[in-house]
Order: sequence, then structure tokens, then C-alpha cells
Amino acid sequence: MKFSNPKTGRLIGACALSLLVLAQGLILMPYAGLQNDEALFGSLIYEPRHLDHPIQVFKRRIPLMAISYLGGLKAWLYAIWFELWPPSISSVRLPVVCAGALSVWLFARLLRQIAGSRAAWIGGLLLASDTSFVLLTTFDWGPVALQHLLLLGALNSLLAFHRSGRQRWLALAFFLFGLAFWDKTVFAWMFTGLAIASLALLRCEIRRAVSPRQVALAALALLVGASPLILYNARSGGATLRQARLDFSDLPGKAHQLRSTLEGSSLFGYLTREDDGRSRLDPPTTLERAALALSDLAGRPRRSVLPFALLLSLLSLPLLTRSAQRALLLPALAMGIAWLQMALIQGAGGSAHHAVLLWPLPHWMVAVALADLSSRLACGRHLATFALAGTIAVKSLLVTNEYLAQFIRHGPGPYWTDAMEPLARRLLALRAGAVVIADWGILDSVRLLSQGRLPLFQAIDLASRTELDPREQASLRWLLELPDPVFAGYARHEQAVRSAGLRLAAHAAGLGYRKDTVDFVADRHGRPVFEIWRFRPISDPGPRQPR
Repeated sequence: MKFSNPKTGRLIGACALSLLVLAQGLILMPYAGLQNDEALFGSLIYEPRHLDHPIQVFKRRIPLMAISYLGGLKAWLYAIWFELWPPSISSVRLPVVCAGALSVWLFARLLRQIAGSRAAWIGGLLLASDTSFVLLTTFDWGPVALQHLLLLGALNSLLAFHRSGRQRWLALAFFLFGLAFWDKTVFAWMFTGLAIASLALLRCEIRRAVSPRQVALAALALLVGASPLILYNARSGGATLRQARLDFSDLPGKAHQLRSTLEGSSLFGYLTREDDGRSRLDPPTTLERAALALSDLAGRPRRSVLPFALLLSLLSLPLLTRSAQRALLLPALAMGIAWLQMALIQGAGGSAHHAVLLWPLPHWMVAVALADLSSRLACGRHLATFALAGTIAVKSLLVTNEYLAQFIRHGPGPYWTDAMEPLARRLLALRAGAVVIADWGILDSVRLLSQGRLPLFQAIDLASRTELDPREQASLRWLLELPDPVFAGYARHEQAVRSAGLRLAAHAAGLGYRKDTVDFVADRHGRPVFEIWRFRPISDPGPRQPR
């Protein structure tokens, strides 16, 4: 189908790619419960009194950072959003799914200006169908959604500045870069990679386009965008930088993690469960039956072919035109530098939510190579191009469908359990004087889902110790003597901290208390995922623990 106005065709195509992301996100987002890291920003909204170094605005304390490397940008945005739609699975995830859809639109727009319409179509399709991008954006594990959106918004603004010369675009680009630093300080990986790659490959263009005045403007805009991060570090004595430690011990493991994230296989067994013999309690819907049938028909695939497409793109470099070589080398060099930084930092690069921060650079490389090579085919070039791109995309979509099928068959993993919302409702219904969380992965999710209405405390550190020193015993006694405290943690076979509940019960017994189970909270497959209990003095003849 052809459009008389090319802009109309481009707009419709970009919207279609964005809708592909939106559709996948809307289908997937109800299946997993709210994960603790995903809900961490809620602590800035509902319990900011516990956070360090806030700023005072009109007698109100406003937090700058959630932790030393994770800023408050998402919390500031959601504080407004939650006034319209209170916290729930849908209200938390819909904005980030929309951010992912907008990121695809911005990426296609970026590629069109760099490498032409064919590359834009290919790159947009590959990113919109990428399993890791869709999953990690929908569940915003990391978080990552704002990182992609801010990066692509800044790159588009830089191109607008290059084409028009208008300084407002330059200021906007570096302001967005600054916001990305504040959102998550590890943005330094991508910023450094892109900066070095640009200086290496585009230094002549940069020298012609940029004056000292514009450099000063860019620096000022960057500082304004990152000002909360800068203020936090000025007050805390550089707390963000103190976290970084070099570590060369796991480079092969981090390289494997990058490959599995490219394949889309890295979250099987973590985001979803493997088969444990449990069956869904409620019958599958028509859509779910279709997803299961497609999974069986496709052979239950767990890996896409994106790593092979990326490798072939790099090998095709000598065959490309000069302009295409530069357009491919820039993301390749940037990705290599960015990955090397995360690979050499302790605790970084070993998880999918770090590796995916390199996106959409792999898709950029594949799109440029495929578009350039296909443009020189004698005949059927359009058909060949989109057949290859379509094959890669379909493979990725089938892997995404396999995650959906795993959700339906076996449910989400313990950290993403769909029992989280029922747990929050049950704790609210108890109207306890205090709710003490005894295991990792619960506190921030329950706080957000309860909108801060639960009087939350935590005994996670105490439950992880085999023995308590006198100071820790005093801390546990203080928790036990709170007004009507209830305790919550994972059920015995679901515990994040191994034997956490048993250890805490043993510590309490040493102080003269016994454990009485109040309730178990099950997931959609009937598994008892969470346990709620009270500790009573051993002399108290209250309710006994059920067998």
C-alpha cells in the first residue's frame, strides 16, 4: 500500500511499531506481581522520612535519591500519576509500557535520519519485537524504561540541533542526558560509550558544528538535569562514587549474560517458573489457549536469532558503503565501551537489567547492515529485506510468547509472584498495630500497593543471621513488643532468605516467644507463597500454630 504523502506512511508505520510494543505489554503485565525493585520508587512517595538528604520546598521534604545510584525522577513523575490512578499492577506498569512504545517510535525516527527509511523500518521492528526489551520495559526491572526513553529523546534532539543549528535542541539534548544520570547513575556507561565513539568517528563534524559557547550551554543543561544527583553527592560526600569497585573475576559470566539477554532467554526460571507440577486453579481464557497452542506449535522456543544477526552484521562491515560503515561502527564502538565498563565494575553487568541498557545499539547495527546490503540487490530487494527482518522479529515474538505460555502454565517466579496483591490486601484487613517484614522482596511492593497505609517495619537482617548479638536481640525484642505486631514472609519452600522464617522463630523462642501462624496467602496456582504469623509469649495460651 502506498501513500501519496510519505510522511503519512512513516507516521502510520511508526505508530504500528509502537502499538506492537503496547499490545505485548498490555497482554503480559497482569501475569507477574509487583517485584520489589520495580516498586522501590514508592518509598520516596509514601515513606520519604526514612531517606537521606532530602530538599525542603515550602515546608515539604522532597527526596532526591532512592539509593545512592538510583534517583527520584520516576517517583516524582508517579507521585503526580498516582493522584489520578492509585497504585496497582496496571497503574504502575501502563506508563512504562507507553514509555517503551514511545522509545520505539523515537528509535525509528533516529534511524531514518541516520540511515534512511529502510533502516528505520528494520530497526524499529527488531526493537519492538525484542523479548528482553519488551519484558524488562513492561516490568521495568532495573529500572530501565526511562533510561531508554531519555537516551533516545536526547539523541533525536542532538540530530535536530545538527540539522537546524538551533541551540534549544542542544540544550534539550543535554538536559535529557542530565535527567538520565539522575534517574540512574549507570547511564554513565552509555553516555561515555557514545561520547567516545562520536569523538572517534565524527570529530570533524563535531568541530565544525560546535563552538565554545555551545559547549558551555551543553554543560550547563547537563548540570541542570543532573542537579539532584549533584546536590545529593555534595551533601553525602560523594556517596554515589564510593559504590564503584573494579572486579575482573567474572568477565566470561557477564559475556554469557549479554548473549542470553540478546537471545531473550535470560529470564526463564526467574521471571517465570519452571514446571513444579502445579496447575492453574482457573480455566485459561481464549487468548491464553491461543498462546499455549502457539507455544506447542513453535516447539516452545527459548532463544531468538538476534545474536547471530548481530554477528553477521559485524562481519559484513567490509561489504558496506562508506556511510553505512560509519553508521554501524558508531553503535558498535559505543556498545563495546559501555559493556566493558559494566563488565569491569563489581556487581554490574551480571544481570539482564544491566545488559539491556545497551539497547537499542544491537538493533541499530543489524538495521544499518541489512538496509545497506539489501539496497544493492538487483531485484526483490524490498521483499528480501523485510523477509529477513521479519524472520528475526517472528523468532523474537515466539520467545516472548513462550514467556506468556510459562506464566499461564506455571506462573511467575517467587520474586514476581501474583500473590503480592492478595498479601497487601490481607495485611490491610488485619489492621495490625505493626507489620514486620521478615524476608527480602516484600517490603517495597507491599508499601506501594498499600499506598503507605501499613505501619511497616523489617526484620530481614535479623532473620538472615544464625545467631544474634545482644544489640540485635534488643532490636528483635523491640519489634516483638510493638503494639499488636504481625510478621510476614515467604512460606517455607518459597523463602528468599533460606530458612528466614525458621531462624526468626528460633531467635524469638530464645526471647520467650512462640510462633502462631495467622494465614497463608496463595498464588493463582494454589501455592502457599506467603505466611503471616504472630509471636506470642510462651506463657500466653492464645491460638496455636496450625499443623
